[in-house]
Amino acid sequence: MISICQATESMYRLRSFILSLILMMAWASCSRHANDYSMFVDIPSKGWEYARTLVFRPAIEDAVAEGTLSLAVRHTNGYPYRNLYLEVSYPDRDSNSTLMRDTVNVELADIYGNWHGSGLGTSFQFSMTLNDNFLLSDSSEIRVRHIMRPDPVTDIEQVGIVFVATK
Repeated sequence: MISICQATESMYRLRSFILSLILMMAWASCSRHANDYSMFVDIPSKGWEYARTLVFRPAIEDAVAEGTLSLAVRHTNGYPYRNLYLEVSYPDRDSNSTLMRDTVNVELADIYGNWHGSGLGTSFQFSMTLNDNFLLSDSSEIRVRHIMRPDPVTDIEQVGIVFVATK
């Protein structure tokens, strides 16, 4: 026959094991994948000059990773336009030495002036997917520059790229 003390001890061990298992699963689900990458570059308060190209050199654990490449723009509610036109340059998927250039229209607001994305106070962030099937290598270099007519472009706080590995 099992005594009450032994039964209580067994229940305690079982409860501790289940709690440990739940905590380990929660930790594993929140841990960051080694090939995910995110970086933002601060834009000076005087504005983003046309000649200033932002350069991102992603640091990933593997030599090559496949995933989704996104662009994020953080701006103030004082940004005077609906759109921000950017030129994004990155290595071609088939040849890492060939540079691809895309013109990207980042629509920050609708026709009524309502900001897209999320924000708090006077700052807003809008993210958009550039490529769902992007091949990122540890030697990749991604360049972003604005191609707007006004120089400098004001009220842009930060520009960043986010890479989320799928494989």
